[in-house]
Amino acid sequence: MLLPSILNAIGVLFLILLPLISALSSSDSSKNVKSNSQLLQQGEGSRRRFNQDLALSSICGFALRCDARECDEHVSGVSQVDCQIQEIAYATLSLAIPNFDCSIPVAMWFPTKDSDVTSKTTSEVRYIHRISVKRIGGLLAAWDFIPEFVSRDFAFEPSIDTLSSPIPKAEGCNVVFFAHGYLGSRFDLSHIAEALAMEGFVCISPEYPESLAASYARQEGLDRSIINEHLLSYVQKSFRPVSYAGIGHSLGCGTILRMGDDSWTRVIMAGRAPAVSSSPLLFISSTNDCTVRFGGPLEIPTCYSILSESELPLNHIPPFSALIFDRPDGPNHISYLSENVNEAMTSFLSPLLPLAQAFSIPVLDFDKYQKSRDSRATAEIVQPLISSFLAQHTNSKVQLSSSRRQQKYS
Repeated sequence: MLLPSILNAIGVLFLILLPLISALSSSDSSKNVKSNSQLLQQGEGSRRRFNQDLALSSICGFALRCDARECDEHVSGVSQVDCQIQEIAYATLSLAIPNFDCSIPVAMWFPTKDSDVTSKTTSEVRYIHRISVKRIGGLLAAWDFIPEFVSRDFAFEPSIDTLSSPIPKAEGCNVVFFAHGYLGSRFDLSHIAEALAMEGFVCISPEYPESLAASYARQEGLDRSIINEHLLSYVQKSFRPVSYAGIGHSLGCGTILRMGDDSWTRVIMAGRAPAVSSSPLLFISSTNDCTVRFGGPLEIPTCYSILSESELPLNHIPPFSALIFDRPDGPNHISYLSENVNEAMTSFLSPLLPLAQAFSIPVLDFDKYQKSRDSRATAEIVQPLISSFLAQHTNSKVQLSSSRRQQKYS
């Protein structure tokens, strides 16, 4: 009985000292990952709302936020992409869930052209990313003793030049929903959302109750299906989409598979192997993903075409396709996430890894990513594949330029 008490005491002390340890060991770990303290000093109302809105996300990625800067013109919807699209716009939605008296943060990215925006601000869009150790300990180890102040805020840039805009009243667009994993963030796949917005898709990523941002209280009965029901209703009224698609990571794979109907096009990553589908589906996984491998070997239905990593058929991808990274240094469970999100996590949580391992707390391949740092390399393969698959298999075909189809993640 004495040993657990001693270990818990050590854990509390370590967690309290973690911000200082991290600050000394990982200052400016990335050009794109910066302390959020400067931004919090500059803003007033919107920054205060940030503190109220955010706090939940994951060892698979963490909560982010961007301040909304105003543009004079709304972004118009597009169902056919043309070469005039040069930029994308970002906005946030606070989705009301009346029966639960709460609002859900939703990140949105839109395609735009120079003609859509008559004035631009000089300040840059930043995603504000909070890592809450209290939430990590609570969800992974049922620890309730971690103080709330054991957290850290980061600010980093989008991977593509991004404007800020009011939420447009766009009609006739191609919509892509994103679903993050357990202890994930609505910004986990922001780099993919940005790239797809550049191709003409409207990308929508809600924060689910299992995220680490804690921007709303977890309540019994408030689950992903309730949130998706309200979100779909909002999107259908606001955008009148001509096509629907979904992209899920980890736990988000099941979320996407349960959304919509047979007209949807879906992409699932780092989840269990899919069953036979009646609508286009791209499955992406890796034999180096210990979180998925823990559930047993991958068994891909015979109706799926197995893609070769070395020769991806970007110009013609079968409607039922699977890409399995079958190499020792293949992507791990969190390699698919934004590099900025993963770097923020690595810079802050590295000192916590030995403690997690000592208490046998699952780390969801964080230990692997700490060595591999392969988000960028993974995105260079996955992002063009997803863009091409959605362009070829959405009901309203999106025309991608060949230069963009081959565009590398940057």
